[in-house]
Amino acid sequence: MKRLTILISTLLCLPFQIANGQVGQAFELNITNPLTFIQAMDNLNASASGQANNPQVLLRASLANGEMDSTHNIAVVYDSFSSMDVNRTRNATSQDWANFLSIVNDISTPVAEYVFSSTGIDSGNASVVTSANPYILFIQLQVNDPTAYAVASRKLMSSGNNGNIYAHLYQIRGGGPNGPSHVVTQTANSLDDLLGASPNPGFDEFLEEVSGIRTVLGTGVYQQIMAWE
Repeated sequence: MKRLTILISTLLCLPFQIANGQVGQAFELNITNPLTFIQAMDNLNASASGQANNPQVLLRASLANGEMDSTHNIAVVYDSFSSMDVNRTRNATSQDWANFLSIVNDISTPVAEYVFSSTGIDSGNASVVTSANPYILFIQLQVNDPTAYAVASRKLMSSGNNGNIYAHLYQIRGGGPNGPSHVVTQTANSLDDLLGASPNPGFDEFLEEVSGIRTVLGTGVYQQIMAWE
């Protein structure tokens, strides 16, 4: 069985969304005991190793995620890949980290993991998300013309017609040959804001522009339940 030791490369801390950070890793996990997982994270964050580390860790619970077996999504957010390198080196010799793994390996199974980086394309209205427990819609995409898709996405997201939803486009690495190359996150304070809002008036034009250059692989709806910094 694949175990959570793969997290040794990053995890020490998906505020909101995959956060406003520039780079990081996102993990889809099947967690059988969420309360124990949260307690283990609290203990790690309070430890000497946790205090020395600099990422932000966001834990989201799944509301609906299609065929994926995961119950939770975790985003580990850094300001740069160099910060991720420093954290990898520190965790490799950390007893606090080893103690954390000994607990969570027994209560969680990784389903998928990705490295992400911001494209710098977003809707520019992050301030509309004020809840500590926002809802996030993840849209996984396979894009065969990243430049054209970026142009179309920037035009749509910068239109100012996003209502109470904050949108952000990320590039994905390590998704595999059939996995996503990009992810769009849409974040809002409530399910009504996220799923009940009227579409952006430019959405139909956007769909025409990207119809031949991207495939939607899947979507998932999550609620953020914890954040560590």
